Amino acid sequence: FTCNPTWRELEEHLFPGPAPSDRADLITRVFKLKLDELIDDLFKKHILGRTIAHVFVIEFQKRGLPHCHMLIILDSEDKIKDDNHIDRIVCTEIPDAARFPQLYECVGRHMIPGPCGTLNPHSPCMEDGKCSKEFQKEFQNVTMANKDGYPRYRRRDNGITMAIGKYEADNRWIVPYNP
Repeated sequence: FTCNPTWRELEEHLFPGPAPSDRADLITRVFKLKLDELIDDLFKKHILGRTIAHVFVIEFQKRGLPHCHMLIILDSEDKIKDDNHIDRIVCTEIPDAARFPQLYECVGRHMIPGPCGTLNPHSPCMEDGKCSKEFQKEFQNVTMANKDGYPRYRRRDNGITMAIGKYEADNRWIVPYNP
């Protein structure tokens, strides 16, 4: 969970001029409130299932923005059992703008990297001519685990695209998110 310097709550309380990193007090307060809400969602509302254990640590990035690493152990009844279960929790597709306008806007703003690769060979993620995050991914009709046990998420070629600057992004560019 990472602090975003463009969170509405931060922008509304900053006077013109100073960067969010100049107001560590405000950043820390807003981050803590949002982290508390996430913790409530996970451990009281059980949005991902019942947890039997968890641990987390808060760190600060170079620019002073906090982020949280969290390990959650789910009750055996709520653990992911198959690839279809992953699709109910994780999405890597552009949502329908008419049905989910807020999610569509959020995915467009936060869940599309780059561009990189041949579209932008000087992107910070590029190493030896390739994206270090392996974007652009391949289209895939179903989620399945690869040989290392990591999921290869469903990314259907459904024709939905989103304009990001002067580029068109499709499902191959979507960072996994939990709707």
